[in-house]
Amino acid sequence: MKKFLFVLFMTILLSACGTAYNTQLKQVELGMTQDQIVSLMGEKYTVVEEKNYANQTIMYKDKFKNLWYFQFVDGKLYKWYKEQE
Repeated sequence: MKKFLFVLFMTILLSACGTAYNTQLKQVELGMTQDQIVSLMGEKYTVVEEKNYANQTIMYKDKFKNLWYFQFVDGKLYKWYKEQE
């Protein structure tokens, strides 16, 4: 019984860790402003490409070494995608 409870606890714990960014990412929509993305995803991002503030790409890194890129054109989210480090 103790083994079963331990496995159940670990499953729940690992599932909860995997959903930290997933909850936020489910709210992302094309056309959002950079301020909306930053308020949703947090302040810890890196600007990886910048032509001007309205046309840039920012990146977030999660604890699973996934890199999340958000590309803005004319101040609106044009596309977003994930890469692994």
